[in-house]
Amino acid sequence: MKLHRINAIILHHIYFWKKSVPRWLDILYWPVVTLAVWGFITTYLQGGDFQGKGSVTIVGMFLGGITLWMLFQRAQQDIAISYLQDIWSRSIVNLYVSPLTNAEFIIASILVGIIKVVITLVVMALMSWFLYAFNIFTLGFSLVPFIALLLVFAWALGLFITGVVFRFGTDAQVLAFGASFVLQPIVAVFYPLSILPSWIHPIALAFPLTHIFEGMRAVLATGQIPVDALWWAAGLDVVYLLFGAWFFGKMFSNVKTKGLLAKLE
Repeated sequence: MKLHRINAIILHHIYFWKKSVPRWLDILYWPVVTLAVWGFITTYLQGGDFQGKGSVTIVGMFLGGITLWMLFQRAQQDIAISYLQDIWSRSIVNLYVSPLTNAEFIIASILVGIIKVVITLVVMALMSWFLYAFNIFTLGFSLVPFIALLLVFAWALGLFITGVVFRFGTDAQVLAFGASFVLQPIVAVFYPLSILPSWIHPIALAFPLTHIFEGMRAVLATGQIPVDALWWAAGLDVVYLLFGAWFFGKMFSNVKTKGLLAKLE
């Protein structure tokens, strides 16, 4: 055993860290996000009355939140990972020497993602019912616009992340799996917005997810659909989708123009 060889491997990793912002994010944000989420959940649990409309309790609030969150995460990853799979397999150039357009690839990925979302929703709804006697469909018709708005933002985020991958290469692939967790502490998935510090509220309200999860809790608690929350979420979705599509198109065009598509790694 030679210390100089051990030192060489340590330096090898350090040099990677120096050149890669995504690697630093991977090291730092997991403990920060985990601590933030569980800290706010603990604050929420210490708060008091969780009883909603009828028999809906804190269990319903959490299960409803985690179900919608998993649908969002599934849809966001489907867009980015669809491209990553072809980058990993070195087949992305083969796709684009065909008449295939980005729009066609994205629409196909979205349709496949919708199928996965439906399967995920059914599985989680059945498990929630049999294990915890919670029916996610208590949300009724309001479940449809909530899920639709979730998916639109997920696709917008997926397009943006794919654009980042085109710009920085597969060093940024960690974002495909972890970007949603960066948002999780501030978009009120498991606890109401009021639990967050007041200075975070403007940031949280800038994301459609906050309005969606707050709206879900309002339906569970009152039985009424908060129309204003849906409108806010829809408006923000449009902004993020347009930006995500523009950013994706610009990054893809740059990579293609410079002949770097085949060199993504």
